Amino acid sequence: MSAHSETRYVTDELNLSLYELINSKGKLLKRLKSGTELELLSEEGFFAEVRTKDGIVGWTKAGFLIKSKPARTLVIELTAENNELKESLQAKGQQLSEAEKLLNNLKSQEQQTNTELQDQLENTEGIVAALDRIQQENESLRAQQGEFGTMLPLKWGLIATAVTFLLGIVAGIALFDYRSRRRHGGFRIY
Repeated sequence: MSAHSETRYVTDELNLSLYELINSKGKLLKRLKSGTELELLSEEGFFAEVRTKDGIVGWTKAGFLIKSKPARTLVIELTAENNELKESLQAKGQQLSEAEKLLNNLKSQEQQTNTELQDQLENTEGIVAALDRIQQENESLRAQQGEFGTMLPLKWGLIATAVTFLLGIVAGIALFDYRSRRRHGGFRIY
């Protein structure tokens, strides 16, 4: 006996043999571990004919077969499911925190937009008042213009038009002469 003792546990792992014939006779087809899912085909006394997931049909001891999953298999499955749920919960927590950040950002943008809109509304009210004042001044100036009539007599308008026409003709001839001489090396060809 050793001076140092350790704690040990009895394993709940069971290895069950699957035989070709009943009464554990014939060729050993496969070793079945605890938690292996089997399809029960028939029972005779203490033995059961079963089919494995991979299609092997054989005989094994019926006393070791139960209808519900063994505790070890359930613990493994539930642990895996628990880990998946923890990961999912963590991912949802991250999504929630991102959504909260986005919501806070949108709220601050909304406040900023509301402030800008309020400023623009105040500016718009000032602009509307200025437009009303300008429109009133414009109407009074039109009324004054109607009283004075045309400031220039028609005779002066016709004279200005004739002078502008003559200046246009002279400028056109001068431009034609300039471009023609430039094109032909300084010589006039007309």
